[in-house]
Amino acid sequence: MAERVFVIGGTGNIGERVVRQLLENNVQVTLYTRSPSKAKAMFPNATIVQGDYEDLQPLGRALEGHTRLFLLIVDYGCMGRLKGAIASMAYSAGVRQVVDISSLAVTLPWRSSFLGHAHRQGEEAILANPNRQGYYVALRPSMFMSNHLWIDVHTIKNQNVLRHTAEPDELEGWISPNDIADLAARVLLEPVEKHGDAVYEMNGCILTPKARAAAFSRVLGREITYEQITPQEKYNYMTQTMGIPHLMALDLVALFKGVNKQSMCLPILLGKEPESFEDYVKQHTSVFE
Repeated sequence: MAERVFVIGGTGNIGERVVRQLLENNVQVTLYTRSPSKAKAMFPNATIVQGDYEDLQPLGRALEGHTRLFLLIVDYGCMGRLKGAIASMAYSAGVRQVVDISSLAVTLPWRSSFLGHAHRQGEEAILANPNRQGYYVALRPSMFMSNHLWIDVHTIKNQNVLRHTAEPDELEGWISPNDIADLAARVLLEPVEKHGDAVYEMNGCILTPKARAAAFSRVLGREITYEQITPQEKYNYMTQTMGIPHLMALDLVALFKGVNKQSMCLPILLGKEPESFEDYVKQHTSVFE
């Protein structure tokens, strides 16, 4: 039976890269999206199903005949309910593997993190499905390097400053969204039995804030300094300037504090070394100029 992959969350940075790799490998892909015209423009060779999370009936019908499901949901308030319901429909339709973008924040103490708790609810809802006939692979990335493109871009671009609450020499874990997409695509292209019900933690590189600022300096050709600020200052910036909701802002002030152990098996899983922070910044130089 030919592989057919159903994709939810396929038009963002990670999902787009996953879909393109699947199509390049001649895999039949179906995208579930509320914006079919956008998806069709991006992927003219994919099947497009219009729908949203409010009414999942179109999804249930469309899943028939697919062998795998790629799942990327960012609705944190309903993550457990949505992932549980979607996975249930997928397994009932005969899907043999669900590949889910979760978070390394799941490993933080129970309910100590808004984002971590949401992802934990999602994982538990899928695993608890009494009708689960297929496998469930959870990818758990650490902090996205792409956070710099929306959280830090303004101070880097306009003030030549990278600001955060961490100590200048404190080690922090980061992952490139490209690596997240590449691992997801690799799992979807390989035999389902190989990965089983695996959980893959994704901490691609461990850097200090000073090292990140130095990387920006090298790539941009001007000095970018690191400035440690208080949790209150960071919270005020995110809520008042950026409009980030309270609970998410609290998480971003101190998320992954102490989660700074590199994922040793990541090069094996990816078939390459994880992308470096500097290489990721090079791809987005124009954003910071």
